[in-house]
Amino acid sequence: MRRARRPAVVAAGLAVAVALAGCESTQDKSAAIGRRAKQVTREKGLRIGARNTAVVVGRRVVVQDRNGVAAVVELRNTDARGQAGVPVALTVRDARGRSLYTNTAPGLAPALVSVPVLGRGQTVFWVNNQVTAAGRAASLDVRVGAAQGRAPARVPRIAVTGLTPGSDSDGAFAKAVVRNASHVAQRQLTVYCVARRGGRIVAAGSAFVPALPAGGRAPVTIFFIGDPAGATLEAAAPATVLR
Repeated sequence: MRRARRPAVVAAGLAVAVALAGCESTQDKSAAIGRRAKQVTREKGLRIGARNTAVVVGRRVVVQDRNGVAAVVELRNTDARGQAGVPVALTVRDARGRSLYTNTAPGLAPALVSVPVLGRGQTVFWVNNQVTAAGRAASLDVRVGAAQGRAPARVPRIAVTGLTPGSDSDGAFAKAVVRNASHVAQRQLTVYCVARRGGRIVAAGSAFVPALPAGGRAPVTIFFIGDPAGATLEAAAPATVLR
């Protein structure tokens, strides 16, 4: 049974050296996260028109293990203002350049096709760990489209704290607490997490929080694709409700 996995550096980051230890994570918990995430869908497939020239695409990485494939994209906003709802189109290819997966099909959750907010001058790692590729992934093509709107000068801050690595028979994960450090209630939050070892991204994962009231907090479990052993974790949750 394949573990269902969902959705850096984003608004608030946390780093910790990984020393994996046993914990109580299960396939059922992971699958439940995926099911909740899919409740929010797009009726139409993703379509990218004019390229977003203000967003620079940095590292593009695919990681793969027995649980699936995750795509990690580094995005930097060079605009003098923040951007909201930035669409990101992916094409995962094999070593021969053949397309294995694209996120342009209808029915995908918003977190799998866009970044909710990019602050002024901000660099983020965006993770799509619901890549359904039949074959060995080798490369990643990325197109970033025009933002749906402008972000406010002060974006609600969502903090990720207490990041603690672990593992079980299904693989590696990290536990954390997500806290809404703003006065704006949040919906459909995604926590992105990447593991870096020697400058390389070796694993990635995400977690989903359906709702988080102003000042509220919620525990999350982030399931990884790839091997984060001995790596440094970075996690954050960009705000989805900006005003």
